[in-house]
Amino acid sequence: MVAGSGSNLSLEPSEPPRIRSISPPTLVYWTRLGFAVLAGVLYNALGLGGQGVLFGTSWAISMGIGIYAISVFLVKYVLRYGPTELKGPNKHITLGVGSYIIWFLFTTILLNTIIYPGPY
Repeated sequence: MVAGSGSNLSLEPSEPPRIRSISPPTLVYWTRLGFAVLAGVLYNALGLGGQGVLFGTSWAISMGIGIYAISVFLVKYVLRYGPTELKGPNKHITLGVGSYIIWFLFTTILLNTIIYPGPY
């Protein structure tokens, strides 16, 4: 059986499907965002905000810095991204820091508001 000119059959090799990969800076950014949400959830799950403003604030800052340090360790030593992959020196530290802070605060405040709604 011969394929005619109007047929969808072709004997030419087709090109392999393209696999979309995530660039290293994008992966680092979204990883930091996920760690920020995780830090906010952990802070509220451990109940660190219900023990006063000064104590809660110091725990929030400590937890935020600690989880961010874990993300820096993950990027540098586990994923092994350096200046060439992230396109700049010290990008393993600075990439996504603003989003991390904003999302950590957002998650912490949102969950704290849900858990401790205040007076009616």
